[in-house]
Order: sequence, then structure tokens, then C-alpha cells
Amino acid sequence: MSRIFILAFVLFATLFAVNAAPLALEKRETQFQQCSDFPDVVVLDVNMTPDPPVSNTEETFVIKGTMKTNIIAGDWLAFIFYDLYEQRPIGDTHWFDICTRPGVTCPIKAGKAFSITQKCTTPELPLLYTIGILIGHHELTKPYACSVAKIIGDSESSAVPDF
Repeated sequence: MSRIFILAFVLFATLFAVNAAPLALEKRETQFQQCSDFPDVVVLDVNMTPDPPVSNTEETFVIKGTMKTNIIAGDWLAFIFYDLYEQRPIGDTHWFDICTRPGVTCPIKAGKAFSITQKCTTPELPLLYTIGILIGHHELTKPYACSVAKIIGDSESSAVPDF
């Protein structure tokens, strides 16, 4: 008889533990990481809305970071969408002058945290693509800061873009 009570207790405890576990699926945010071609530049903290991006809509990006060099007049913010299957950019690169953005006062001193909110219209997006976000100066080919996110639809590719 005591074995039945022990078995019933174990079954009820197991049922209680299973019911207490969260079953809701959590949405994962797109993760931006360091650009492989520029390992020594600042990695930007990027959040976007909507996440994941929707083709041909206006996307809002909040970009934060602490630069190693001053941001001055003539510095740019660029958004690059890159198709990993076709191995080519999607549409045109979107360029913005940082110092003319609303709420931005230049120069932004090196070592000081900053935040920029920028809207950007997405192109027609394929199943597998990346978004590259870069900050640089008009005279330099190497950016001061760079972050990239790989966004996957139904399948993956082993190709990795070079930013």
C-alpha cells in the first residue's frame, strides 16, 4: 500500500514540475556582432524595429556605442544589405551624415557613449542576407565602427559576407 502512495506522490510531483515549466516560445532578437574584415574597430550595439526586418518597409535602428576617435563633421553612417546567395549587395547603400541627424551634436568626443536613431527603408529581402552598419569618415576607406547581423529565412548558406 505504501508503494502506491509513493508512486502517486512521484507522479503528482512530476506532473506539477512539467506544468510549472514555461511553454511559451520566446522571440529572439537579431544579434549584431563584429565585422570580420575590421576586427579592431568599435562594435556597435544595434536594435531594430520591426525585428526581423520586413521587405520594403521603414525600419528604425537605434545604434549605440563608444568610439575610439571623435565623430566630426563629414562622418557617415551607412546601412548595407547583402544577399548571401547571390553574393552581392541588395539595392543601394544608405548613407547618412551623422552630424546632421536630429538630436546629434558634433563633435562627439572619443570615449563618450552616444546613441543615434535612424530610419532606413529596407529593400526586397531574400531568404538569407546580412545587414551591415558602419560608421566612418568621408576620406577613409576603413570604418571607425562596424556591426553585422546574419538573418536567415528557410535555409542557411555557408557563405559569410566580408565587411
